[in-house]
Amino acid sequence: MWIHRIRLKALAWVVAIVIAAIGAISLFAVPALPALGVAVAFVAVALNQIGHRLAQPTCYGCGSDLSGREPGQYGVECAECGTINQVPPRPPAGPPQGASPTPRLAADVHSPDRPSHRA
Repeated sequence: MWIHRIRLKALAWVVAIVIAAIGAISLFAVPALPALGVAVAFVAVALNQIGHRLAQPTCYGCGSDLSGREPGQYGVECAECGTINQVPPRPPAGPPQGASPTPRLAADVHSPDRPSHRA
């Protein structure tokens, strides 16, 4: 399956970067902490580049784009391979309906029992 190849590719990059960092530390007497910091940065960039395709609705079976397809009762059916995929719904943009733009704090509400600090 397509998603297994993505996972295998990510694992291969992580292992290769770790081996390269260990090799640089042992062969060139590079200080360990900076080399590990660079290795962690490379792993983060590699995994981000590998996983960016999963940000769009993508078929987990074959990798084709599902953005134009309407979901059915059990998810979105891929036109290429027929796999049923559960595509997460996108959250609405902006604040929720009926929400006030600024939250009110307890200190904003004046109570007759509490004296005001204003003179």
